[in-house]
Amino acid sequence: MAKVTRLLCLFLLIINGHAISKEFVIGVEDIPYYPLFDFNQTTPTYTTELFNEFGKQYGHTFRYVPLPIKRFEKWLEENEIDFKYPDNPRWFADKNAHKNLIFSDSTLELVAGTLTKSDSDLTEDNFKVLGTILGFYPSIWIEKIIDKQINLFEHPSTMVLVRQVLEGQLDGIDLEMSVVNHYLAKLGREGELIINKDFKYEVYDYHLSTIKHKDVILQFNEFIAKNKTYILQLKTKFNIIDHKPYLG
Repeated sequence: MAKVTRLLCLFLLIINGHAISKEFVIGVEDIPYYPLFDFNQTTPTYTTELFNEFGKQYGHTFRYVPLPIKRFEKWLEENEIDFKYPDNPRWFADKNAHKNLIFSDSTLELVAGTLTKSDSDLTEDNFKVLGTILGFYPSIWIEKIIDKQINLFEHPSTMVLVRQVLEGQLDGIDLEMSVVNHYLAKLGREGELIINKDFKYEVYDYHLSTIKHKDVILQFNEFIAKNKTYILQLKTKFNIIDHKPYLG
């Protein structure tokens, strides 16, 4: 009888090789960052459509809980959440802080760089003020910021930061180009800010992370591998800039 009960439980937990439908909670950044994400609005974004499709294929649903970026490194320890998104080991000031985390494969390749006005003649010597979202970790300039060679200005509004660099109040901003393009279009000033290739830049990734749900991370990796065409179409739909020109 005990053996039959165990088999019945196993059957109930697994349907067509996938875990039975379950709602998971994902901790997300509490900022408007369209088209990548904006969890305080109902407008579809790259992230919500990606997870909706994953949930549809694997029988999961997701609830998003916006959390303050300043406590980013502690989210999974301090909050009743199952996953954190987006995440990346490079964003941790304390490199031991992510040792217990399990990261998914890349969901998106993005460019970390410094956006300046397209006609800028700035050099590293006369670059003095960098803007970024309050709580973001400006990894590219972090050593110069620590050494006080560059002043860091933080603000919770992407639109404010875009306006300030356009008006010359900031030398540059450390924000994602696809997001900035969205705000430039709102202002009718498309093309006025670019990733300045005279400064260091690099390609980085968005990952899903967890401490306790390795099985779902493995499912998510499988989903990413099997849906490359869909993901490419999603990038096109939301005007995510092509990272390839910034490789190497």
